[in-house]
Amino acid sequence: MRLRALKICNFGCIDEEGYEFEIDKIVVLIGANNVGKSTVFDAYEAFASVGSPLIAESFRDKNPDNTVSISGVFGDLSPEDLETIGQKWKYVDEQYGECIRVKWEWIAPGMKGQKYSWDPEVNDWTAGGMGGWDTLIASRTPVPLRVRPTDDAETTESQIKEILTTAAKTALKADVGRTAQVVEDLKKLTDELAKDVEEQLADATKRIANRLGAVFPGYGVQFTPELGKFEPEKAIGAGSYITITGPGEDSNPLAQQGAGLRRTFLWSALGALADIGRAKLGKKVIDKDRQRILLIEEPESFLHPPMIRAAREALYDLSEVPEWQVLATTHSPVFIDVSKRHTTIVRIARGGGQRTRLFSTDRAQFSEEERENLRMIRSCHPTVAEFFFADHVVLVEGETEHAVLSVLLGRGENASLQHIAVVNCLGKANLPLFQRILNQFGTAYTAVHDSDSPQVQRCGKWQRNAMWTLNEKILNAIGERDEALPQSHLVVHVPDFETYYFGSAATKDKPFRALQIIRDPTFENDAEFAPLREFPRQLVDGNHPGKYSSIDDLVKQVDDWVASAKPEPPEKWKVECGDA
Repeated sequence: MRLRALKICNFGCIDEEGYEFEIDKIVVLIGANNVGKSTVFDAYEAFASVGSPLIAESFRDKNPDNTVSISGVFGDLSPEDLETIGQKWKYVDEQYGECIRVKWEWIAPGMKGQKYSWDPEVNDWTAGGMGGWDTLIASRTPVPLRVRPTDDAETTESQIKEILTTAAKTALKADVGRTAQVVEDLKKLTDELAKDVEEQLADATKRIANRLGAVFPGYGVQFTPELGKFEPEKAIGAGSYITITGPGEDSNPLAQQGAGLRRTFLWSALGALADIGRAKLGKKVIDKDRQRILLIEEPESFLHPPMIRAAREALYDLSEVPEWQVLATTHSPVFIDVSKRHTTIVRIARGGGQRTRLFSTDRAQFSEEERENLRMIRSCHPTVAEFFFADHVVLVEGETEHAVLSVLLGRGENASLQHIAVVNCLGKANLPLFQRILNQFGTAYTAVHDSDSPQVQRCGKWQRNAMWTLNEKILNAIGERDEALPQSHLVVHVPDFETYYFGSAATKDKPFRALQIIRDPTFENDAEFAPLREFPRQLVDGNHPGKYSSIDDLVKQVDDWVASAKPEPPEKWKVECGDA
């Protein structure tokens, strides 16, 4: 049995309508500041606490009349699970298959939450419910290990020191008879005790170093146990310290390292220690066989851009380890990778009629070719994932459209259009792929593309142009969009973007030549370029002359242009019967 989804209502700044999202291998929460991303982490910890009392601040508006409700969907039910909880609580969900649903409700601060079970027979919640629920659900809920951006150096080091020195402290306290010898030869005893746990310490520090090295290549980790003021239970912990060795550098205390390295060290250490059963949650050691989830806020904080990419890969890799899941918040599009499997992107919204949006790579059902295309696009344009943060997205074929539109959107009269993200899809063939992503995510978009000619000459014969065929795929992709979502549009330039706005298609340096025209002082008042100046506003308002919604509309625009421009040869622009 595995936790598949969570719904949070009336918790902190989250209202009664609430947020619901999948618990995938890796979940990335995005959204503006102060919309409740960190609150989601608090709520997850409350759910994992199996109904432990909440403080007043956990209730929306600090009002106990706003009952806090956090429910979870558990899927992948085994026969043993069903034997424990009973068959009557199982139901079939179209997304999660056979599953059960359970929740906690808190009616007042300081009081333990009330347990409820979803009863499919009455289609409603029932107080109490499943037998053996508490123990089973607690054991199947991933243990949260949280890393906050505000964790300071002292907190970081004390957490890890406390974990690493536990074995040595226990050994020392158990051997009371050797106290006199300790007083006589403290250093000797320190060495002996260090040797007793040398293998464990070596294993732990090696695992930490490996994970730290994935983000900061060449850095090593040493843990040096030392005696401070002698007390049997504090002999090792008081004077112990952690040092970090950089490439070609001397060892320096962890507290003297940069904030980015310290944060990376903390989640690396938590992960490594959890793997060997040495991590703790409060005073309790976490069973190494328990499922766990890393709750990490803004992993890009304090990191140089190349390090952000390394941290992204390290955390995505961690989520592929069977016992691990990752829940992260981020403000960096670089941290999002939609080419990875089992990834969910959640954009949290708050008030103003906005709604929380969700995108799942599993639901998208990308082919391997599409995943490879996404990886290629991300490599060429690392900020392409900005469209997850935008309110309206303009999808374009290539560099010229992207460069021109980006400059036009930055002009003073277009200041109100800063919510738009322009995405270079690196070719017309990738437009349907990005349309599908935005269809699922629920963001409004405009796909802008060239019509291209219906026919192309190959080996002396005219045949159907593959670029023309893509027009149908673009139409089909927008046709798959849920009608309840914000309206989206298609805009075509006949025959292509450059000819439409500049009178002819440049053969080389197209983006540079287009930008030269826009930056020329005469551009502002030249009547020839009035359509280009109006281009951004027309896209948002949905009244661009090239807007179309059917193949008939598209063919008519092509026919009108052919009649006016009389392009040669005419065979190139012959539309086949099946095209209209």
